[in-house]
Amino acid sequence: METGKRKPSTVDFYLDTACPWSWRTSVWLREVALVRPVDIHWKFFSLEEINRPAGAVKEGHLASRRTFRAMVLARRRHGDEGVDRLYRVFGATRHEERRDLDEATTRVCIEKAGFPATLLDEALADPSTETEYLDEHRAIAAQGCFGVASLVIDGSEPVFGPVIVPVPTGEEAGELWDAVRTLSTKKYFFELKRTRR
Repeated sequence: METGKRKPSTVDFYLDTACPWSWRTSVWLREVALVRPVDIHWKFFSLEEINRPAGAVKEGHLASRRTFRAMVLARRRHGDEGVDRLYRVFGATRHEERRDLDEATTRVCIEKAGFPATLLDEALADPSTETEYLDEHRAIAAQGCFGVASLVIDGSEPVFGPVIVPVPTGEEAGELWDAVRTLSTKKYFFELKRTRR
């Protein structure tokens, strides 16, 4: 399918670097962008914050604090492309290489993504980087978002997922996108699920 014939869909993609489902969905959405016209905006949703009331915060959720703040600063300076570069490396390191995103590893990831190592220090020294990601989290949580990955497609209500393993590629990724995009517009649609094996 030619991507130039249809108006691009705007996708707000809510992520947390701790979540493997968020990572796989982001890999899929990048595949979608190769075969469908999509304009991706990277946003932040904190699993630490959403799980705090139930006492279900995990150590990996805490590590996301650093990655969020680095990505906030990268977005201020380089837009969505800056977040994309960092999230690619954070995600691959955490979910493909299975390494914890401790402070030292986070710094290595930042440099690997092409940013100066000082980016993390600058982000952590600026309290507004924390405020920004938490405000973004609270705003979308107030609209019913409960986890990641969550998508807002062309202004839709947030939809969770899709949860996918393995990640489809090429036209198959595009076909899944067509279905998800269509379902996101149906106000009466809430859930479609099957047992994971």
